[in-house]
Amino acid sequence: MVESIWFVVALVLLAAVSVALVLMIVLYTEKRDPGRQTRTQYRTADYTREAGFRLSDYPNDPLVILRRRWLIDGDIAALDYTIVPGRFMTLFVARRGRMQPPEGYNAEDAENVEQYEIDGLTVTQNQQAGRRALVYWVRGEFEYLIYSEEPEMNMMNGMAYYFVRNTLAVRT
Repeated sequence: MVESIWFVVALVLLAAVSVALVLMIVLYTEKRDPGRQTRTQYRTADYTREAGFRLSDYPNDPLVILRRRWLIDGDIAALDYTIVPGRFMTLFVARRGRMQPPEGYNAEDAENVEQYEIDGLTVTQNQQAGRRALVYWVRGEFEYLIYSEEPEMNMMNGMAYYFVRNTLAVRT
C-alpha cells in the first residue's frame, strides 16, 4: 500500500515537471506577434540614437497640444496630440519605406480618398466609416502621417495644412 502511494506521488511529480518543461519551451520559443508594437516614450522628439533622425519642427501650441512622444518598434516616431476642443490625433514620422498604418487602420476600408497639394507636396487623405481619418505625405527622405479616430467635420483638412507646413524631420 505504501509503495503504491509513493508510485502515485512520483507520477504526479513527473507530470508536474513535464507540464512545467512544456510551458517553458512554449514561452521561450513563442514568436513575436507581427501586429504587436513596442513603444518607448521620449521627453523630446530626438530619436537619433535608435532611429537616426529627430524632428526639428512640429506643432505644439495652445490649440494643438503635444501630450506624448513615442518611438514605435525603433523606427516610427509618434507624437500624441490633443486638439482643442477635446479631439485627439497622432503624428507619425518614419524614414521612407518604414511607415506602417496605425493599429486597427485598414486603408482598404476607406470610404473617401482624396489627393491635394500643400506647398508643392502631394497629400493623400483617407476617411473610413466610423470617421477614422488619415492624412499622408512625403517630404525628402521621410514619410509623415496624421491620424485621428474621431475627428470633427473638416478637422483633418485644417490639420493637414498646419502639420504639413510645420513638421520637419532631419537625419542625424
